[in-house]
Amino acid sequence: MHAQRRLISARFPSRRRPALMLGALAVLAVVPGCKLIDQRTFDPSASRPPKPYIPPRPPAHVTPPLLEIMAGTAPETWRDPVMRAARVALARKPSVLFTVEAIVPAEGDAVAQRKAMGALTTGDAQSVAAAIMAAGVPASQVQMTAMPDSGVRSARVRVYIR
Repeated sequence: MHAQRRLISARFPSRRRPALMLGALAVLAVVPGCKLIDQRTFDPSASRPPKPYIPPRPPAHVTPPLLEIMAGTAPETWRDPVMRAARVALARKPSVLFTVEAIVPAEGDAVAQRKAMGALTTGDAQSVAAAIMAAGVPASQVQMTAMPDSGVRSARVRVYIR
């Protein structure tokens, strides 16, 4: 013990000892506030058990179409029901928006799907939209869309209202 005191006394003169003591206290005061660097510094979830992702529930209520017409159906078969449904919807809500969707099966490549959507849109879907407008619905309240759907086996035209 005496040897250590003599070593400290020899290295640091007595006039520097208070400064040395203050410096040591300052270091001790700062050290508890330091955060050690470990794997969580760079990845906060490291070494924690994984939390599985649970997706939100799908919408409980999917709006069914007002009408669904299979492609190739004769216009005499569907024209009167389409016009009647359009008049009823317009009477209930004058600002109703009719969406006529041309749906084709999602088969083949994109070029074949695009060709099938074009044929269905210019044929049956255009005829359905014309029947809706003939029932008294303004053209600004009728919109048309076309898309492939993997859930259908044959082409069809659906009419939705909002």
